[in-house]
Amino acid sequence: MLLLAVTAQLAALFAFHSSTTLACGDCDAKKGTQSQAVSLSRSFDCVDYMIPINIVSDNFVFNYTKWESDYDLEDFISIATTRVGAMYPTVLEGPKTENATYKIAASFCTPKVKLGKEKTVILATHGIGPARSHWNSLYKPNDYNFVQWAAGQGYSVFFYDRLGTGASQKISGFKNQISISIAILQGLSDLIRAGKYTGALGKPDKVAVIGFSYGSLTTHGAIAARPEIADAVILTAIGFNTTGINLNGLVRSFVPRIANLQNPRLYGDRDTGYVTWVDKFAQIHNYFKKPNYDIATADFAELAKEPFAITEFLTLYAGPQDASNYTKPVLAITGDTDYILCDGYCKGIFDEPAATLYKNAKPFKCVLHPGVSHNINFHHNATGAYNVITGFLKENGL
Repeated sequence: MLLLAVTAQLAALFAFHSSTTLACGDCDAKKGTQSQAVSLSRSFDCVDYMIPINIVSDNFVFNYTKWESDYDLEDFISIATTRVGAMYPTVLEGPKTENATYKIAASFCTPKVKLGKEKTVILATHGIGPARSHWNSLYKPNDYNFVQWAAGQGYSVFFYDRLGTGASQKISGFKNQISISIAILQGLSDLIRAGKYTGALGKPDKVAVIGFSYGSLTTHGAIAARPEIADAVILTAIGFNTTGINLNGLVRSFVPRIANLQNPRLYGDRDTGYVTWVDKFAQIHNYFKKPNYDIATADFAELAKEPFAITEFLTLYAGPQDASNYTKPVLAITGDTDYILCDGYCKGIFDEPAATLYKNAKPFKCVLHPGVSHNINFHHNATGAYNVITGFLKENGL
């Protein structure tokens, strides 16, 4: 019911017009190769920060009974995924404007070997499931570590734990939502562009924002509302076409469980509004595609997973959508078999309405990465996708 309503809202938002599907470029992305001089895991220096961010955001209010058991959560899920005709009441009220200060854990890394691009900072926002280590994997870094790859190409990277994950401040999972995420990203970009929290680098020349999944929706909303915060946009594991977005099916396939009951030792600092998928097979179903991943890698991703707030999921597409005021480079890239955002098959539905939402971007480029589902960073040939990303930045003067 509720999730179908969200999908219906998306359809209304994007009921736009175009009968033409653009050709998707670079579907045969090749594996990238780092220069030998900077391929070592210690090829970059990092500084960690705990950053206070004051934000103003328009937030929805959760008005359903807050569950304390998985039985009650399952009842909520069954109601939330019932078809619209059942006429269940909405579980969100508002929005209302709120002012708050949050503490965000972050890392800033810059290459030891300077190639002339270190003053371009890539500001990275992870998605639902991982923490900021999504970008800086200690597991097989030569295969999966985006920070190492980007530093090897000369770029600096700022990446952070989203609110409620990793070492960042925890707030209620019945409150944390995309409007808060958007405002935090905008605030971080302002600080970075002013030369704050960038170590000895100081004020950067340019800032490119990159997101993964929910982090891409956060990045998109931040750019749609304030296009001046970035000199380029990279959206990974992103999708806007309602043909491929099956939110009811997605939440059912997660089989959500209350995180602090599933693992009190790891997630005991979060309330019952934080949930996670039931086991590694639920993650594999949604994030990975055989044969282009290793079982050990999927096991690592499961061990490293972070819970997500139920209100993050309920507000996935509640941020600003029209990014037509953005006139700088934009790259959208996802796996060609992305299960979450394309229902397992992206060809023919990936380009639109993304190209229309960014109709004034110069340029707008879309890429389907071959043989990959949602989690590009932990499939085989992740560095092929990284090569597309940094290559796009270089092609466009960053």
